[in-house]
Amino acid sequence: MEFPCENIVKSILPAFKAFIVKELFNKYNYSQARISKLLKITQASVSYYLHGERGDSGLRLIQNDDKIRNKLSFLTESIAKSTTKPDRLLNDICELCVLIQQEFACRLHHTRKF
Repeated sequence: MEFPCENIVKSILPAFKAFIVKELFNKYNYSQARISKLLKITQASVSYYLHGERGDSGLRLIQNDDKIRNKLSFLTESIAKSTTKPDRLLNDICELCVLIQQEFACRLHHTRKF
């Protein structure tokens, strides 16, 4: 049996990271090396996110939900402009997970479509 939270860990959290990486790269013109250092991931991981090799399945859900997309855009802006402390950013990510669970967990679990 797979718990609903497993779907979030496997598909949604990588999609959050893919969204943030793509926004930092495309909107804020950050280099892959800068994104890698900022997010504490490898440059190869940044490349995978940018090319849709990671996080792509959950991105459709994010792109189709204005509330989640807007919160992630605000979070990305905070990262880009260093306006929020790291602890606050982690809390914001947790709040996004709760929002996903509240709005989609049952559908995600039963349909397995992202």
